[in-house]
Order: sequence, then C-alpha cells, then structure tokens
Amino acid sequence: MRFLAVALLMICSIGLNSASAQVVSRIAAVVNKDIITTNQLDQKLQEQLAKQEQQPSPAQLGALRQELLSRLIEETLIEQRIKALNLTASEEEVETAVLDVQKKNQLTREALEEAVTTQGLGFEAYRENLRKQILRYKLIGKEVRSQVDVSEGEVVEYYRAHLDDYRLTPEVQLSAVTFPISKKASDQERQQIRKIAGEALARLRQHEELALVVASYNKTYGATGGELGRFAYGELVPGFVEAIRGVDEGNFSEPVEGAEAIHLLRVDKLLAGGLQQFDSVKGEIYQMILDQKTDARIKDWTQSLKTKAFIDIRL
Repeated sequence: MRFLAVALLMICSIGLNSASAQVVSRIAAVVNKDIITTNQLDQKLQEQLAKQEQQPSPAQLGALRQELLSRLIEETLIEQRIKALNLTASEEEVETAVLDVQKKNQLTREALEEAVTTQGLGFEAYRENLRKQILRYKLIGKEVRSQVDVSEGEVVEYYRAHLDDYRLTPEVQLSAVTFPISKKASDQERQQIRKIAGEALARLRQHEELALVVASYNKTYGATGGELGRFAYGELVPGFVEAIRGVDEGNFSEPVEGAEAIHLLRVDKLLAGGLQQFDSVKGEIYQMILDQKTDARIKDWTQSLKTKAFIDIRL
C-alpha cells in the first residue's frame, strides 16, 4: 500500500466542537440519498485556512469553499460506491497499515500515538481514517487500476526516450586514517606528523589491520580512521580525487596533507559509471507509467460517478 506513505500522519476531520455544534446547519448539497451540511463544509474550510499563511480575499474564499464542496461531493460518492460493492477493511489490514506507518517513520507505537494526539485526534479515530484510506485504495484498484494496461513496448519506449535518467555516475568507496594537525603546530611538529603518517602508511601497505594501526597512534597523535562512505568524484575535494587517481581497490593513496590534517585514503571499491540495464529498471518504469495512467483514469472515473449521480447543490 504505497499510498499510505503519503498519508502517514495526515489527520482528517475530528468532529465539531461544542461551539460550532450550536450553529444551525443547513443542507449544502444532496448527493443521491446523502446530504452534505454547511457545518461539514465550514469545518473543512477552517481546516484548510489553518494551513495557509495568508488569509484569502473574499473572492478567493468563495472559490475555495466551492472547491471544498466539490471534494466533499466526490468523497460522498466514493463512500457510496464502497458500500454498493460491499468492500471491507479488516482489523488485520488496519493494523498492518499502522505498522507500515511506524516502520516508514521509524516510530514506536507510543511515539505514533503521541504524534496523533498532538494533532488533536484520538488514536481510534486515526485508525478509522486509515481504514477509509484502505477502502478507497481497494475501490480504485477494482474500478480503475484493473482497467489500466501497460505494455512491454511502452516500457521499452520510455526507457529509450529517457536514457540520460538511467546513466550511473562513477563512484568510489573510501576508508581513511587521519592525523590531525593543530593550527598552532610549528614546522618541526608538522614534519613529525608527516613522518608518523608515513610510518602508518608503510604498515597499512603491509596489510596490517586499519583499526589496529589507528589505535596505535590514537593516544599520542590523535589518529582516527574508518569507513568514509561512497562518493561521486564530484563530491570529493580535488586533493582527494588527485590522490586516489590510479589507485586500485584495496590499496592506499599517498598522504593527502591539508591545513589541519594528513589523510591516508584507502580505495575500498570502484564503481564504474555507465547505463543501467533495461532489466534492472523495467519494474520501476512499469510502475511509474501505471501510476500515471491510473491518475489520469481516476479523473475520468470520478467525473463518471458525478454524471450518473443525483447531485443537488443548494448554496
């Protein structure tokens, strides 16, 4: 359920407060046998305005109100269609969705509940919102996505037309041993650190373990070391690029001296650039085209629901 990644912590309507409950509600629209009240519409409007930094002009406010009413009509039609098809979402499916939210956001259950509460929503209400999202996803899958087809030819054609998007940048994976140099170091002290770095390099080239070499110089000279990570060459300082040029995997560069440190770089892995093979990306391309076609079809499907429905707007 990839759509849940987008809807992870979105909080939907939580009901009217005591003050608004005293306001007389009128019918904003009739959708088949269901009604949408002005209270429902005003609540959606207030939620939307709370997200905006600037208050809209009267004309913009009117347009926003009409847009929100259109959305409420669509939501009502979707809920009616879900009922008509007897679609359901089990407790197990809802719990799986909650666990998916926790995993994607790296949250414990307690942290998720706290985040939901901070938004002013009870956790059971949050679960109910997830249930509605699952039901909508099932409906879209049944009535829209099942009607969408993506051929192998379309995938191949897209790949050929977007080859530049699938070119890999050459990268290098590095480790390093670093000897810091104080800003106040004298020429003699700097020369001593150069000598020690040379000794360390000789040991490393004799295949002594990097961690042991670092440990032997850590207390006296403050040496540190370990994996640096994977980098495109453009991400490295020019001195590093020059030092590792021509260095084979598993070997060390000559010392790279900067104003505040001397670095001994090990090339752990060289990753060549080039073009990603079609077989490695065709699944990704297929899904992207499928999503695009589905999104376009959803608009037509939603419009067809409106066309077939009895809709009476009373504002």
